[in-house]
Amino acid sequence: MIVDGHAYCFPPLGEANGFPSVREHLRYVQREMADHHQPVWRLADRAPGDNAMLADPADRTLAGLREVGFQPGGHGRFVWTAGGQLYAKQYLPPYLTDLSHSAEMLVAQMDYTGVDWAVLHTDHVMGRLTDHLAACVRRHPTRLLALAHLPEWEIERDPEAAMAEVSRAYGLGLHGYQFVVTSRYRHGVTASWDGPGLRAFWDHVVSLGKPLFFTLTPWPGPTVDDYLGQLRTWQGWLARYPTVPAVLTHGFPWRLFREGQGLRLPGLLFEAFRAPAARLQLLFHISLGNVWEYPYTELHGAIARLVDTLGSDRLMWGTDMPNVERFCTYRQTLETFTVHCRGRIADGDIVNIVGGTAARLFGLGAGERRGS
Repeated sequence: MIVDGHAYCFPPLGEANGFPSVREHLRYVQREMADHHQPVWRLADRAPGDNAMLADPADRTLAGLREVGFQPGGHGRFVWTAGGQLYAKQYLPPYLTDLSHSAEMLVAQMDYTGVDWAVLHTDHVMGRLTDHLAACVRRHPTRLLALAHLPEWEIERDPEAAMAEVSRAYGLGLHGYQFVVTSRYRHGVTASWDGPGLRAFWDHVVSLGKPLFFTLTPWPGPTVDDYLGQLRTWQGWLARYPTVPAVLTHGFPWRLFREGQGLRLPGLLFEAFRAPAARLQLLFHISLGNVWEYPYTELHGAIARLVDTLGSDRLMWGTDMPNVERFCTYRQTLETFTVHCRGRIADGDIVNIVGGTAARLFGLGAGERRGS
């Protein structure tokens, strides 16, 4: 069984997508684009631009946004005006003409690539999409799983409403909950997400018995130390709920750990994984797909170390589809493991990574443990 542990379906990104208004949604997208590593270019002549056009680099909250007429530009792009010139950033692959990705498109891509299941994640860039994802799952109940989410910056203000929203999402048929830490900081919420203000919320979510997914990014700056601080908070959360299946989405911020033609992963990254229920997603291509080239041999040493350190039964492949296709094909993300890691790690480890671990997590019925 092949399971893509991290994919997306979303309506056109120029719409409100569950936010109170189109403007509020696009403000959030603009703030994320200002930090994103994709290049900026001037449409008239492809001259390079600068992310500082979108937001003040010294203020990573929504308050730092600049008024530049930010809007969807079609074909996977967002566009805006600075100095009388139109600039663009290619966030999605160009074939997404209206910046949407339907469940039917994803399932067709899965069929072509040989993927049995995909787990639908979400992010506020795509929107507040619990109901949309539930509809995707209803249309494809034997191919798609999906995660609930909510405005993380509002939890302390109304924890009862937050608890009710997660319960509602599960009632719609969703399969787990995803917590995106950065959204709290974007709104100026600096209280620890493992602090007393969220204790009742976490107790409730844990009691519902479904897997939890945590999206951590460095804060307040894009540094190793700031990321390790987030991992320490997660480690504290794991100590409080040691038996809850908890997945670190995307993996680590791989770009921070590049060293020469490979990755150097310091031991401190693995401290949180002393918790036996912690798992790690492996989304290398969405981060490094424009740094190295297929077949990404530079990744193989890190993959082998992760297998040796954590065991393949705690690792799961994911892609970030369709976003990853701005760099490489869906099939190439899979074959990095199924073809090009053969001989570097055991066949049983490959089976775990590309499906077995996720199948066991969600009880899909074909996740018998093999390998490490």
